[in-house]
Amino acid sequence: MDNLIGKTLDGLYTIQELIGAGGMANVYKAVVSAPGGPVPEGTVVAVKVLRQELMHDADLVRRFKNESKAISLLNHPNIVKVYDVSVSENLQYIVMECVEGMTLREYLNERGGKITSRETVHFIAQILRALDHAHRNGVVHRDIKPQNIMLLDNGQLRMMDFGIARISRAENQIQNGKKTMGSVHYISPEQAKGEETDPKSDIYSVGVMMYEMLSGKLPFDADDVVAVAMKQITDEPRSLQELAPTVPHGLVEITERAMAKLPANRYSSAAEMLEALNAYVENPAIVFNYTYLPEEVPEKVVTPSMSQKREAGTVRGSAKNTRKKGKKRSSAFLPVLFGITVAFALACAALCWSILNDSSNLMNQKADVVLGDYSGMTQDEVNASQQVASGQITVNWEQEYSNDYAAGYVYKQSPVAGRTVREGQSVTLTVSLGIQYVTVPDLTNYLQADGEQQLKDLGVSVLVTQAVDESVAAGSIIRTDPAAGSQVAAGTTVVVYVSRPQVSTTTKVPSLVGMSVDDARTLLVQNKLGLGSQAEEYSDQPVGTIISQNPGAGASIKLNSRVSVVVSAGPEPAPEPEAPSSSDGGSDGSWWGGLWGSSDSSSSSTEGGESASSSGGATLGDWWQSWLS
Repeated sequence: MDNLIGKTLDGLYTIQELIGAGGMANVYKAVVSAPGGPVPEGTVVAVKVLRQELMHDADLVRRFKNESKAISLLNHPNIVKVYDVSVSENLQYIVMECVEGMTLREYLNERGGKITSRETVHFIAQILRALDHAHRNGVVHRDIKPQNIMLLDNGQLRMMDFGIARISRAENQIQNGKKTMGSVHYISPEQAKGEETDPKSDIYSVGVMMYEMLSGKLPFDADDVVAVAMKQITDEPRSLQELAPTVPHGLVEITERAMAKLPANRYSSAAEMLEALNAYVENPAIVFNYTYLPEEVPEKVVTPSMSQKREAGTVRGSAKNTRKKGKKRSSAFLPVLFGITVAFALACAALCWSILNDSSNLMNQKADVVLGDYSGMTQDEVNASQQVASGQITVNWEQEYSNDYAAGYVYKQSPVAGRTVREGQSVTLTVSLGIQYVTVPDLTNYLQADGEQQLKDLGVSVLVTQAVDESVAAGSIIRTDPAAGSQVAAGTTVVVYVSRPQVSTTTKVPSLVGMSVDDARTLLVQNKLGLGSQAEEYSDQPVGTIISQNPGAGASIKLNSRVSVVVSAGPEPAPEPEAPSSSDGGSDGSWWGGLWGSSDSSSSSTEGGESASSSGGATLGDWWQSWLS
């Protein structure tokens, strides 16, 4: 049995059961068992705990901390929400939203690996919104795949498992820069090479997922993961149009651009890809006609062939022969030759004068310099570099806020690294001032448009959702998440909750007493109710008139409920008079009764066709009856 099950972590989270196991962590279902936590007591949560046997692996611990750091920055409807992070020497865990549903991988498997274009667009749009939020907050996921995306019953997706995510801060520019991470079938070519990754790497992975959803096949597959990685780098996938001819051309174009080998040919951001997807939704017949930069190929060195050399030699030889023949007649052209020589000398003198007076004199021409990459360096490190220290280049310094790089580190360079420039040329380097934090204002009761504009002016993204709050007018802001007064990084997404009119689900039962059944039915329909059972009772009210109802008038019940009624059957009829009964010796009939055995002193009962006398002896009637028989 797992030794954590039944235990309470930090006095808050009681572990109930193991719900998932990964390479570096186990995921448990837990409940908040005490007040004072980040969510109310009784809330069911998921707790991701670093496996004990890995606690001494410094790299894995760092990756786990990276995940904690990454997802704690994010707040988006399509990303699993993080409630708490605990990092200690003995235990490291992340408390997250517990998502009930299935993975997108499981959903695809249930449908044979292929889904409709409509579903693909629905899912990919949500993934892109999540990635846009993550990228704006400096987080690159680096492991986008169907297994890391949860599908809820309502069709909404939740992105999870940021275990190998990279925080694009200067502190992480080098760490793991040469390690290939992610699932090999979905990683980008640059990731397969072990090169630095950026948001465009996630876009490539999204393209692979689109390819798989639309065709039912992975673009690259092999028995060996290394072979798959090599195909990601070198091979072109089979045409999506060929695999799935019914897929609209616009979707094919979007998929192919996202999967471009050269990062420069992909979408520049998740937002740009989402714009293309929205354009397709608006016009499914759209054709984008994207243009792509050519792939880098080695320059060819042309070596003259032997025949070319022979031809050149023949030409030169011919020229020599011509000159030899010309010597015999040179004397005839001496004046002309002299004039040509003088003119040539004057031209040369003019050329020399211009060269000598040109600042770009070939004798003093400056050397070419291939710019180094100064991104991620401090100003002191740049000044100490060989190109700057030797004067090969001069630096023009600028400063800007950056959500991606720590303060004091170069994050932008112009001209870019690798560009060839003249010695002494000025290079502009932009140094990060760090993250620009802004304070979320109190926008309660502000009109939605006014509140949105305030947030946009602060440099944050806005996500609007609706909620019901009777105390706030419809169309006005209820609250924000993060709450008013919170410090957030510029570019962070702030969720704005806007009041909407409350949609009532109940209604008051009208009074039906005294109405006919038909009139009552009409009134109930007008109030979004129905007529239920009908019973009849005697009353002094006219026949067909409702005399009672259930529920009673004024009761609050759910819409479309039914009201039962009791209808008057009119006055109760008068009881029928009873027939007079004979008594002992009270009339002349008593003698005949005695004669026939019908006196009060005897009674007979018939049961099953048999007759029996209740008197003690036989009467005259009995004798007469016996005689007749």
